[in-house]
Amino acid sequence: MERLRALAGHERALNEVTQELHFGSVRMGAASIGAMLVTCADESELECEEAFQRGFVQYVLPPLKFAHRAPFRIANLGGRYEWGAVRIAEDHYTKPRREGEFEILVVKVNSHVAIDESDRAQARFGTWARYGEMSTSCGALTAMLDDASNPFIHDLREAFVSEGVDRTAPLRDANQVDPAYRMLFAAMVSARLQARKAVLDIQDHHSGTPTLYVVLPCVTINRVERDTEILCGIYTIDGRQGGREAVYFGLGDDPAKYEVRYANRRMTVSDDQVGAERKGRDHRSLVLSTWREAGRARVTKIDDERLERVRRDVTHGKHRDHQHARTLLRAALPIFAEVAPVPAAILLFAQGAVGIHHVFRVHRLAREMTESGEAREVLDEFHQKVDALEPERAEALLELLMKEYAH
Repeated sequence: MERLRALAGHERALNEVTQELHFGSVRMGAASIGAMLVTCADESELECEEAFQRGFVQYVLPPLKFAHRAPFRIANLGGRYEWGAVRIAEDHYTKPRREGEFEILVVKVNSHVAIDESDRAQARFGTWARYGEMSTSCGALTAMLDDASNPFIHDLREAFVSEGVDRTAPLRDANQVDPAYRMLFAAMVSARLQARKAVLDIQDHHSGTPTLYVVLPCVTINRVERDTEILCGIYTIDGRQGGREAVYFGLGDDPAKYEVRYANRRMTVSDDQVGAERKGRDHRSLVLSTWREAGRARVTKIDDERLERVRRDVTHGKHRDHQHARTLLRAALPIFAEVAPVPAAILLFAQGAVGIHHVFRVHRLAREMTESGEAREVLDEFHQKVDALEPERAEALLELLMKEYAH
C-alpha cells in the first residue's frame, strides 16, 4: 500500500485511487478480497460509486452472481458509518480458509463537497449549480454547521465533537479557516471521523478469519466536469495473526491546521501530521485513563440495603455458584443506575462489556461526569445482555463494581 500512501492529501482522478487500491491489494496475495463503500446518499456521488466499481470491485471481489460483483454499501445523509456494518460485511465475504491463507477487507469512506470555479480569482467549496439552481453540497454537512436539527445531524455532530474536541469551532471561525475552504475542510474532517468509527468497530471485533483491514477516508470533489478525489489517509489493522492494533498514515482531523496549495489546477492539502505514521489508540483504556486523570476515579459510597445484600453474597463467595453471579449483577445494575450510574457505565465500557458504539458518549461521561441519563441508557443496554454472559465474566464484573461502590 506504499503507492497509496504517496497519494495522501493530493487531489487525483477518481479512478487513480481505486486502481492503486486494486493493484496494491492484488500484490498482497490474499485468498479473497471484500469491500465496503460508505458514501453520502446525494446523487452527486454516483461517479464515486462507479469509479470504485470499475477500478476495484469488478476485478477483485468474488462474484455475487453470474458476471456481477458488488461491494457492501452504506449510503445515507452525510456519509455516516453505521456501527456494526463492517462485521456484517466481513461475514458476507468470508469463506473457508486453507492453512496460511488470509483475506483483505477494504472499507472506503467518502464524504463529498462541490467546487464552484466560476470566480477565477477564488474557487469556493460547498455550492454548485445543480439542475440549473444553486445548491449546497454536501447539504448534510452544511446543515450540521448551520446548527439545524435532525437525527442525522446529531450523529454527525457527535463525531465532530468526540473526545472533547469541537472541530466545528475552527470551521466557523474565519480567523482559523478561510471561509472559501470551510466546506472542503468539513468534508475532510468528516471522512476522517467516520473512518475512525469503522476502525474502532474493527478493533472491537473478534474475527474468526485472518484478515487484513484497509480503511480509506476520502473526499469526492464534485465538479461540473469529471469529479476528483482527495485521499485523506490510510488505516491498516493487520488481523492476520489476530492483531487489532491500528496504524494510520495521513492527514489529521484539525481543520485549522490544513493548508492548501495548487499546481496544474489540482490541490494538495497538508498539515503537521500528513507524513507521519502513528498508531491508533485503545479507546476503552483511554476512557478509563481520562476518568482517572481528571481525579474522578474515586470510590463511590452507597448506603443502600439492596446493594448490601449483593455485597454480602460477593464477600462470602456466593457469586461463584453457577448462575448466581448473573442474578446478583441483574439485581445490582438498577441500583447503580439509580444512585450513581456514571462510574458503572465507564467501568463496564473499559472492560469491554458495553458496546463500542457508546464510545463517544462514554468519553463525554469520563470528562464531564454529569450525563446521568446517558449513563443509564448504557447500563440499561448492558442489563438486557446479562443473561448471555459467561458465569466467570459475570463474576469478574461484579467484583470490579463492588470495589467501586463501597459501603
